[in-house]
Amino acid sequence: MESTESDDFDKSKIIILNGVSSVGKTSVAKAIQNHAKKAFLHIQMDDFLEMLPRRALRKRDGLVFERIDSQTIDVQFGDLVQRALAGMRSAVASMAECGNNIVVDDVFFADEDSEYRRLLEPYDYRLVALFAPLEVIQTRERMRGDRDIGLAKGQFEIVHKDRVYDLEFDTSKKFPDQIAKEICKTYSL
Repeated sequence: MESTESDDFDKSKIIILNGVSSVGKTSVAKAIQNHAKKAFLHIQMDDFLEMLPRRALRKRDGLVFERIDSQTIDVQFGDLVQRALAGMRSAVASMAECGNNIVVDDVFFADEDSEYRRLLEPYDYRLVALFAPLEVIQTRERMRGDRDIGLAKGQFEIVHKDRVYDLEFDTSKKFPDQIAKEICKTYSL
């Protein structure tokens, strides 16, 4: 069946925010929810990691945080975590199939962007990079108090490597509200 303009208008809209821990993904996602004309559900990677049993933390098949030095933590995902996060990406597609608009708060370590592209091809989705200088992110990480210090530095060289985005924002130069308003305006959200 040939697509019409009204079909495109009714497609679920998905905004995927990618960036290191403490860059401001959650703040931008909540601001998008506040500024978008339509309702957007907020799906966070952290929520899916919290579903894991506590015994899966710090085990090879689960989630392992390995301290490289005093300022750097490497994160390793075992099979259990990889399956949970693959389930998250499938859940995003399933929610979109049901007509939901979604803003996703994620951290890419491998080929998550290509998996999202494959799963979300029928929908109106955008990949958005959020970044900031490492010093700014490290300051935020210390101020939060709920993250292991060094997590952001361990992710810093990985999450944006070889990725293609629809939009990119430096969260040290714009507030979450400004970024959200620009995303909403650009994509008619």
